Amino acid sequence: MSLSDNCTCPRGEVIDDLVADDLLELRAGERLWKLYCFREAGHATGLRHRIYTKRKADGRLALVTFAQHNPPHEPRGDGNGAPPEPSSVRSGIARVADLSVADLDRLIAAVRQQMAADACEELDLSDCATLDAQLARLAAQP
Repeated sequence: MSLSDNCTCPRGEVIDDLVADDLLELRAGERLWKLYCFREAGHATGLRHRIYTKRKADGRLALVTFAQHNPPHEPRGDGNGAPPEPSSVRSGIARVADLSVADLDRLIAAVRQQMAADACEELDLSDCATLDAQLARLAAQP
């Protein structure tokens, strides 16, 4: 499934995860591979699960996976208008330092079997020649 207007992971959050927070710990010679976002429709906190992968300089893959949700919005009576929205919270962060494309494909297939067909969003960046081109494609997505 490719990215669609029914975005499960806002591009700004994804770019922050990858650039500002460097969750994939990208190094020289590495680039993004595929990014996966899964979500449970109608979940009160917007719970979503993410799997981000990179291709290492040696051709093997690595990944980081985590859950993310939005904490409940609690009004405050400070008289300054509407309180700011709380930032999202990550949990269950796990890393796999070395895996093959076949291993990744099996992992993603297993996760997809447990989700509704429209609950997964995949962005395949493997055809971009450089990390800069990958980030530009991400930034251009709605």
